[in-house]
Amino acid sequence: MSKQKICIIYTGGTIGMKRCSNGTLCPPDDPEDFLRVAPDLNNFVYFDLVKLLNKDSTNINHYDWKKIAIAIYERRNMGYDGFVVAHGTDTMHFSASAVAFALGKNLNFPVVFTGAQTIPEVTHGDARINLIRACKVATTDLAEVVISFGEFVFRGCRAQKKDERRFDAFHSPAYYPLAYITEEIIIQPSAFLRKKIDKDIEIDLEADFEDGVAQISLIPGLEPDLVKPILESKLCKGVILQSFGAGNVPHEIPYTFHGIIEEAKKHYKPVIITSQFPANATLHTSYEPGIAAVKAGAIPTGNMTNACAIAKFRWILAQVNRLINNNKKKESQRISIVKKMMQTIYVGEMDEA
Repeated sequence: MSKQKICIIYTGGTIGMKRCSNGTLCPPDDPEDFLRVAPDLNNFVYFDLVKLLNKDSTNINHYDWKKIAIAIYERRNMGYDGFVVAHGTDTMHFSASAVAFALGKNLNFPVVFTGAQTIPEVTHGDARINLIRACKVATTDLAEVVISFGEFVFRGCRAQKKDERRFDAFHSPAYYPLAYITEEIIIQPSAFLRKKIDKDIEIDLEADFEDGVAQISLIPGLEPDLVKPILESKLCKGVILQSFGAGNVPHEIPYTFHGIIEEAKKHYKPVIITSQFPANATLHTSYEPGIAAVKAGAIPTGNMTNACAIAKFRWILAQVNRLINNNKKKESQRISIVKKMMQTIYVGEMDEA
């Protein structure tokens, strides 16, 4: 069987790190060094390496999401069967979600994010095997952004990190894995697959992500006045309330957040509600605190993961702000447009309402 060709995009993370003289883990001097962990890649694929970034994923930001998406988009017609993005685990699920939205529903090849819990020098670690498996997944008929980690392949916008040390670092709390890695890659019916067409459907790239998004993780007894300065800042363009349970937000005085939601609405700053437990859809809450928050003007996010909702929110705000700045829409329409787009499914990121 002829070997397929993939593009490996290196952005940093533990998968390529080395142990420095002082004992800390740090990025390699040359990102190409990380390929030495898996010399046997050449046995089953041809590959090119793009040294895009060299960061601990803690420092990855929404401008880096755009760089990754554009790097893939620019190489989409260069004969690659798929792409692998080597990335740190701490924010991989954010980046995978963002790139999924940026490349959109017309993506017709696999984009596979992977990383490692151990540096390459750990011989029993997961750096080598995860990279090899990700490259194998990139040669399949998948046609979406995924995370390949351990024995599983997850939809990128459905995954979240669950453990800092174990080799099964990711899970998909509200959706089944798209594939299982055995001797063969066993792809499930729920996966998006390459379309059998003579000419690739053109990707409609939307790679901008808005600044000025603040997330407030709710805790018992959090005073709303602590949050008001954020809302009043000119830098703030949208607020995320990470709620208890299925979208529940405190509504009893003096800890009610309804005033914050209503004040944000007056300034055309959308407020979305995410959950710490995405398997419980914020669209379907039957509890009074959740229903009251939506009535006050907050936007539910279904059963999206928190990371996915953040990426989607930034992505939508960039498009809506561009529409308004180009005078195609009125400022007063901002929240209603954001709400409609947040509740639209673009890349399989949440269940139907």
